[in-house]
Amino acid sequence: MSNNFQKKIWKKNAKGVTVVKRSGLIKLEEIYKKTIFDDEPIDEETKQRELLEILVDEKNSEIARLYAQLKAKDEQLSNMDNQLRVKDVQIAEKDKQIDQQQQLTLTAMKDKEELKLELDEAKVEIDEAKAQVEENPDQTRRSF
Repeated sequence: MSNNFQKKIWKKNAKGVTVVKRSGLIKLEEIYKKTIFDDEPIDEETKQRELLEILVDEKNSEIARLYAQLKAKDEQLSNMDNQLRVKDVQIAEKDKQIDQQQQLTLTAMKDKEELKLELDEAKVEIDEAKAQVEENPDQTRRSF
């Protein structure tokens, strides 16, 4: 088919879809000797009904597409929810470990403080014992 002929039978509709013009269908009727159009006049009610059917079909297609997108988003949200649950469990475990570590650190600090006090007391006792030895050197030799 020539390019000029194609321009006569095809056009882009408002949605950018290539469609066959009525004149193109009539030309195809001539070429293939088939009747595509019954050129009976169509009353306004029938035109409106057909137009509404087309619009309903388009809207149903759009609804189906949007529903599929919604299901996909729902699946994504479900997956994210599962991931958040796993993260929550991991965070709870980390919190538990941190709490245990803090308790161990606190216990270690208390033990350190007690040992320091005991060491200080032992130093005082040693210093007192040294002082006694220095004051009474004869008494300590006899006790051995």
